[in-house]
Parts: sequence; structure tokens; C-alpha cells
Amino acid sequence: MVDNIPSDSASPIFEGLAPQFSAASRRARRTSILTVAASALPIIAASWVAGATTVTELDPTQQPPAPPEPTPQELMDATSVLGQSSHIVRAGESLKSIAEMHGIPTAALLALNGLSWQTAVHEGQELVVSKKQRKPVGEPKGSLPLLAESPMLESGIRADDLGQVADGGVVTALSAEMATNARIIIQVGRELGIPNYGIVIALATAAQESHLRNLDYGDRDSVGLFQQRPSSGWGTESQIRDPRYAARAFFGGPTSPTPGETNGLLDVDQWQHMSVTDAAQAVQISAFPGEYAKWEVSAWNWLFELT
Repeated sequence: MVDNIPSDSASPIFEGLAPQFSAASRRARRTSILTVAASALPIIAASWVAGATTVTELDPTQQPPAPPEPTPQELMDATSVLGQSSHIVRAGESLKSIAEMHGIPTAALLALNGLSWQTAVHEGQELVVSKKQRKPVGEPKGSLPLLAESPMLESGIRADDLGQVADGGVVTALSAEMATNARIIIQVGRELGIPNYGIVIALATAAQESHLRNLDYGDRDSVGLFQQRPSSGWGTESQIRDPRYAARAFFGGPTSPTPGETNGLLDVDQWQHMSVTDAAQAVQISAFPGEYAKWEVSAWNWLFELT
């Protein structure tokens, strides 16, 4: 029979199986446990209030996957929305702005030209923007009228290489200033993929409005090649007097510098099937719409003379 063991002393049977604490040590240990438990309560309560939904939302494994990066082949197959295969770098342009203009990823522009992200471009540099060429902007569905394909006018008059026309009329000769501005209009039209007929409309319009001179005056606040007005939303005076800007604004469409403010040629429905006068008037809203027609023969000659 085992003798009774006082309750306040450890039994020899359990010696070595549990640590021995003094009364002071036991009180300190109980205080530490209570402190840790109390500090955990806000976390437990917050988890209970948030519920399982919060945990699921924060779980990164439940987030939608990021879109896949374009493959090298997809980058090489990028196509310019302007229908161009190449782009000549202009002052102030960057790889990013050029890519945005043509509607392709910057990575595609780099891949098409064998460039790196650290590459800097310089004015006059030619870049590939598409290996496949789309139809030019503004080209209508179906067949184009003869007028849009050759310098043959709907009336049957053809402007010849000598500056004469079949009815005895004379094609207006270009001064150096006029030729410079005509070339800019043609170049912008080519860059935007505008058909020949659209460029002819632009040349005839500028000839009537300013005689292809970059004027700093005009009716009310009209200035520039196309006599565009700042008060009508065409841009600031300094912008309008930039021939490249003025030509882009006249052509309008997806790359218009005045989107939502003015309508350019590409914004006019079925402009390809209108006469020069009607198409020009739809953009310019002139008080003398019939005057554009007299420049049509000259405009065709200028187009083929300068290109």
C-alpha cells in the first residue's frame, strides 16, 4: 500500500517527466499565456466578421490569369491600321508614338525592325510598321470610279504631261512655295493611305482657299493652307499654320488631330463617289462651293508631276 503523498509535493513516480516551477514562476507563465491569447482575439474576431468570402478574394490563386504575352510570330504579323508598310520618322516622334499611330504594340515595332527597348530613333529614319499591307484608309468597298484611279475626269477631259488639257485650258503652274506645300499635302496623304482622288480633293481645296500658300490671314480668323478657323475647332493658329497638321486635319479620319471637333474628308460618308466640289464643300462649308471644281485638272497634274 502506497503512503499518501502530500498534495503540495511532486510524486517521485513523475520525476523527470515534467518541469518543476516555483509558485512565482507559475504565476508569470499564466500571465504570459493570457496576454498572448488576448492579443490574438482581434485577429480571430476580424476573420470571423469577414467570413470565408474575404479569404477567397484575397487568395491569389483565385485571381484571373494575366493575358498571355504576344508570341514572336504575332508581333511579326502586326499590321498598320493606316495600311502602310513603312513609316518615315518625323521630328518629336518616338517608338511609342509611332506604334500608337499605326495601331500596333511597341514590341511589334521593335520586332519588325530588330530594335531593342533602349533604341532611339532619329528624324528621317524609315521603320517597318507592317509586313502585310492593309487596304488604304478610306478606300470604299466595291469598285472605285475611274476618277479615283487616273487623271481622267468624269467629263472625259484628261490632263496631259504638257500642262494642257483637251479643251484648251491651261494647268496652273506651281511657284516654289506652292510646290512645297503641295508636296506636303501629297506626302501626308500617302502616309495616311489616302487614295489619289482624296489627295486631288485636298490639293484643289487648298488651291481655292489659299492658292497653296500658308497664309497668316483670311476671312475672320481663318489661316493656313485650308483657311481653317481656330474658333471652329480646327486647332490653334500656330497648329493650323503647320502645313502637315493642316493637311491631317483636312483628311480627318482615325488619325485626325481634332477628333470630335471637326469632320475631315474621311469622315464624310461616300466621299469617294462625290465630285471634287461636293467633297470639298462637305469639309470646308464654304460660301462659294462651286469654286473648287476649277482646280480639278490642275490638281491631277500636280499630283502626278510631284510624285
